[in-house]
Amino acid sequence: MTIRKTLFDSSADFLSHTLENATRNIEQRSAQLADGASIILHALGILEIAPVQSETATHPPKLILSAGIHGNETAPIEFCNTLINEIINGEYSVKTPTLFIFGNPEAMVIGERFIEHNMNRLFCGTHANQTYCDSVDGQRAALIEQSVANFIEDTNGEDKSKVNHYDLHTAIRDSVIEKFAIYPYIPGRSANPMQLQFLAFSDVSAFLFQTSSATTFSSHTAVSYGAESFTVELGKVKPFGQNDLERYNALTENLRTRLKGGWPTPRSAEHRVQCFIASHEIINTGNNFALHIPEDISNFTKFPVGSLIWEDKEQSYRVQGQEEYIVFPNSKVGPGQRAGLMLRLVDMGATPKGAEQSTLH
Repeated sequence: MTIRKTLFDSSADFLSHTLENATRNIEQRSAQLADGASIILHALGILEIAPVQSETATHPPKLILSAGIHGNETAPIEFCNTLINEIINGEYSVKTPTLFIFGNPEAMVIGERFIEHNMNRLFCGTHANQTYCDSVDGQRAALIEQSVANFIEDTNGEDKSKVNHYDLHTAIRDSVIEKFAIYPYIPGRSANPMQLQFLAFSDVSAFLFQTSSATTFSSHTAVSYGAESFTVELGKVKPFGQNDLERYNALTENLRTRLKGGWPTPRSAEHRVQCFIASHEIINTGNNFALHIPEDISNFTKFPVGSLIWEDKEQSYRVQGQEEYIVFPNSKVGPGQRAGLMLRLVDMGATPKGAEQSTLH
């Protein structure tokens, strides 16, 4: 029986199997690759590559590659599926223990961001809240958290913090900066320069640094396991089959290198990376709240000093001191929810640590 038949029944590959069985529970199954590595389908959309480990070799950090936490963000799902097909085809040997996660299969099928609740707000145990625990998205977040725990904690005495997690997304709106990465907050921690280097080599052009706790997937792996985790935004949402995957060649090739146990080389000496911190989190106050931002505005649009950003019956916010940029504006969120984030550009060489960084995504 072929590896694909063993793992995916009659489906062509991992992605097809995930979509065709989106509402089903899948029992764990496994197969062995030609080089002796194991490939394990733990649950629907959750696939582990467990390479044969040498007792003398230096073990690279474990790798978690997640996509489709929002079901309509298809480009990273597609290029991760390409990598999985290459591995199954025996095009190269994987040296890095890797967990692939396609986050929200039911939302993927219907091309929507989520079913009932934004899954990327349900991690760090939030899914157990009574509001979410019985929902499709909440139950899926719980399954993903358990799968990650099993993957990371099976370390055979190794340092559990030697884990890299890239949660791959695309955005619902255009962006002045197409590819940017968001670093979760842990008090007193600075981003590992090698991680920033890897993302810069992968054509990421900006970093946003968090300063307070969040309940995103990348925050969960960072806070719970000390993983070097990033939410990585990679451009605009498009339906399956309509993505220009060549736009992701740098990241795909560098992930391929990481799977092989190597480290990528610089793409271009001219590539420059910008750093941003948050200056203001926009919250819908519910008090006749009005967001004075066009609905079709791009992420990282710049606003001059004095610009009115939002107001309600009692207060307002204007840009002060220096020009600011907006990301993730959304006037349709409910009271108490984030309606956008204002940023300030900072010197890369003076990127602040922990308490000076700011809440994002």
